[in-house]
Amino acid sequence: MTTTTTCGPVDGTVEVVDPGAPGGRPARTRVLIDATERVFAGHFPGFPVFPGVCVVEYAHRGALATLPEPGERWTLVAVESSRFTSPVFPGDLLSCDITWARDAGAWRCRVAVATGRGPVALVRLRYARDGGQREAAVTGRAAAAAPADPAHRRVITTSEIKRVLPHRYPMLLIDRVTELVPGERATGLKAVTCNEPWYERLPDKAAEEDYHYPWTALIESWCHVAGVLVAHDKPNPDVLSGQVMLLGGITDATPLRPVVPGDLVEHRVRMTRQVGETFVFEGESGVGDETALTVGRLVMTMRPATDLTDAAPTGGE
Repeated sequence: MTTTTTCGPVDGTVEVVDPGAPGGRPARTRVLIDATERVFAGHFPGFPVFPGVCVVEYAHRGALATLPEPGERWTLVAVESSRFTSPVFPGDLLSCDITWARDAGAWRCRVAVATGRGPVALVRLRYARDGGQREAAVTGRAAAAAPADPAHRRVITTSEIKRVLPHRYPMLLIDRVTELVPGERATGLKAVTCNEPWYERLPDKAAEEDYHYPWTALIESWCHVAGVLVAHDKPNPDVLSGQVMLLGGITDATPLRPVVPGDLVEHRVRMTRQVGETFVFEGESGVGDETALTVGRLVMTMRPATDLTDAAPTGGE
């Protein structure tokens, strides 16, 4: 059974506290969110908040460590849903209670994530054996991109992206926005190279699959295009003042094709709804004429920076 991943955006070691029992008690894992996690340097610099996709990554690693069928190699085929209710900060002890259910040759799990302050997220994941049932996980959301209107072709380069988004290395995960229709859609590019920070600990003899770009980082990259779509006309890269972008939830995020160094990923984001300062998106990511990722629904909300600073712990757990 695969219990670890060699390439990913998180650094901590997941501890299995209780392996659980299928149909009985949940499994439990935990991991300390150390201040040295590399993502803190670039995610809301100056006020470190652990990215929501990294919470999903630890839920995934906890799931891999407690899969009920030892000896099998399983692949994540869908983030069926994730809903975030509270931020995670350096020093938090993140616990995952994982409930497994068999589903027609696959495994599904419900992961309740919490810190000492209370619930953080509820994540639902689906796994299949390597090479199997990936197609069954496809939701049909891989819609063709809308024809580009020359009037909306706009090159937004890295320097301008930095004036819109607060993210910095290693968490600034788009290189360019190539189309932007305000209030409707945006397209952006991410060039994947072997110098990505997620690969730096791989040994020279690492297998090809070890270079598969982390799906959670790919989702975060897609989110950055959505962030530019929302904030391009009201930039605020200072997370300590004004409005801050927060991830509210992800539904039906389905990886379809591995992304590897040398790939140029095109993210396509469509805004489907806006209610006040909450925005709902769907879309996909492609490499050439192949779809690499589909996102059925993603919710992003803008909140005052004080919502984060007021939630930050003042002492230990």
